[in-house]
Amino acid sequence: MSSPESRRHDQSYKLLFSIPLAVDQLTRHFLDASLADELDFKRVEILATERVSAGLVRSHADLLWKIHFRGSRRHLLLAIEFQSAVDRYMAVRVHHYVVTAYHGMTAAKAQGDELAPGGGLPPTLAVTIYNGKTRWTAARDILELIDPVYGWLAARQPGLRHEVLDLRDRARHPLPKANVVSWIASLELDPSPDNVSRVVHRVLERYPGAKHARLREAFREWVLGAAASWGIGEEVLEEVKSLKEAEMIYAGVEELKEQYRERSERARVEGRAEGRAAIVCRLARLKFGAETAEPLSRLLEGVADPERIARIGDRIIECETGVELLASVRRTVGPDV
Repeated sequence: MSSPESRRHDQSYKLLFSIPLAVDQLTRHFLDASLADELDFKRVEILATERVSAGLVRSHADLLWKIHFRGSRRHLLLAIEFQSAVDRYMAVRVHHYVVTAYHGMTAAKAQGDELAPGGGLPPTLAVTIYNGKTRWTAARDILELIDPVYGWLAARQPGLRHEVLDLRDRARHPLPKANVVSWIASLELDPSPDNVSRVVHRVLERYPGAKHARLREAFREWVLGAAASWGIGEEVLEEVKSLKEAEMIYAGVEELKEQYRERSERARVEGRAEGRAAIVCRLARLKFGAETAEPLSRLLEGVADPERIARIGDRIIECETGVELLASVRRTVGPDV
């Protein structure tokens, strides 16, 4: 089961790329500008993402767009997937989603307008948007995953390429300005309070009003997902109704983390293990509550090494629950509380 913060993160991407403006900017500035010029982003439709094959196997893609070519009845099938980890066989998954969508279009009960004029299948473009910490290394074409053959048989192997937008890697290079995809890539590479504030201000300035409410909501969900990773309660996050409020919540969380780092470093330099342990317990109380902080305090009573306490402090940031934190500390310092 995914955590609340990962669900918010996923939701932020689905919200953002279910907006024609974001898909237009994705295509125009990160894929192919000439293709974007051919497409009419005012004549778009999101298709059902769940398909059932002939063997009753369910397939659930992230997003499927139907985008008409300008001045034409023809359209493009755009499949967008979101990944936070490298999947060696992602090209197989993408191939499956596209073929399953095609199968659904050709089924007896399919809507006729899903097919191209004359009953042809629409051209497809598959895009994987990746926000993981390591660079994307997996195959981008299913053909790369098939054991090589030559001659007559080679021409009969399936091929389907999916474009991969590695957000963090792309953000290390100059990005198109005033672009929502650029902003989300910037957040993935640099989630510092200063950068979050900078992006929030740009979104609010460029996209105000009811027309762009869903776009602002997408960025709000991204910011709240980042804040939730520090343990801000769901009941608190649910009260955050605007992107500006989300920015303030996130800035407060990051300020708390920075205070912890500064105090920990000061305690390390001064060599006061006792003071550092108190800081660690106070941070544990803020994140997990007294039921975690009190047993943690007893566990740290016999720990005199500042570096050891610092490592335990790092675990507060890394652990998702107080139970996980205490179990980790007990393995380090012993079971007696």
